[in-house]
Amino acid sequence: MKFILPFVLCLSISASHANQIIGSISKIRGTATILELGNLEAKNLVLGQSVSKEASILTSEKSFVQIMLLDKTQINLGPSSKIYLDQTAFEKVGIISLLKGIIRTNVVKESEVKDKLYIKTRTAAMGVRGTDFQTSFNPDNKITNLITFRGKVAMIKTESNNLAESLSGKETVFVDSGKFAAISTHLKNATEPVKISPIQYTGFKLNTEMNEEVKVSKQEFQNELKATIQEYSDLSKKEKGSENSAGREYYSNKQVLRPTAGGVIDLVTGIYIQPTISKENFNKDLTIYELKSEKGEVTEAGIYIPPKGIILDATKGFIADSQNETAELSGHLKTLNNDISGQLLKPIKPTRDDLGNKSDDAYDKYFIKE
Repeated sequence: MKFILPFVLCLSISASHANQIIGSISKIRGTATILELGNLEAKNLVLGQSVSKEASILTSEKSFVQIMLLDKTQINLGPSSKIYLDQTAFEKVGIISLLKGIIRTNVVKESEVKDKLYIKTRTAAMGVRGTDFQTSFNPDNKITNLITFRGKVAMIKTESNNLAESLSGKETVFVDSGKFAAISTHLKNATEPVKISPIQYTGFKLNTEMNEEVKVSKQEFQNELKATIQEYSDLSKKEKGSENSAGREYYSNKQVLRPTAGGVIDLVTGIYIQPTISKENFNKDLTIYELKSEKGEVTEAGIYIPPKGIILDATKGFIADSQNETAELSGHLKTLNNDISGQLLKPIKPTRDDLGNKSDDAYDKYFIKE
């Protein structure tokens, strides 16, 4: 199935249009800078400022920027994030390169425009038409995450610059509304799309600034959560409400991993924390497993909070937040890390311990074996 994606910005490769205006800054909170083509130093962004193609934008911690493109498409750049507005060499197709952090993109659909936009990280490419979605990338562990709130996004693991060809390949995954997919170093392909925690999905949907301090009224959250429950319920009917469609599974013929549905994403590290597979945790109405407090919690803003006394590091995984690590805490850390070990950076070829001494909850058995 071909999914070729020309760019909404219609960027020209002509040098005479190097500083072509493509949008402006419609919202800003905190501090952010922009480095434009031809300039040697970055400058602070200000509200209403024009944005040109081939510019890079960087937000500081707890900051947020909204870019309104000329066709009213919105690009929300979260805290500690960086993007570069790029283009392909041979096509009039634009690319937003996410170098680190989080972006929320709301793309306006135009019936006369065949395709819209590319989003690219160092490990993944996404093709976008009219849709609302959130993407994150952590350069330390090279995990790319995608959550779709409306429409459909094409996603593939690739380092190629020929995005149109890559996204037309058979390995492309299509992430529909209500679903999440990820790409990590040790998996050959993008994961099969699954539903995440309905609490987190609702929080992400409302938290368009991707800010841990955002405040949403209880009534607004509950109303949106009801909509999420209905969306999940409708998806569950298509999935036949079976535990077999919610549990973790690896399809060896396609070399695709399906993570356990119902987990939560840590936005900072990009790591996906899976629920424990057990009958007690299974919600048959939503076809997900529910995350219990021993693995952490999620706020109404969608922010993941690890268990007390524990922090989550992008490359080390779960670690104690102090030097006073007890034997009980050490055991808990081992269990938590076993579930996420395949998402952490390790040699591509797994060790004997990786393959033989891990539980079924580990990702390790699904590593790329080269």
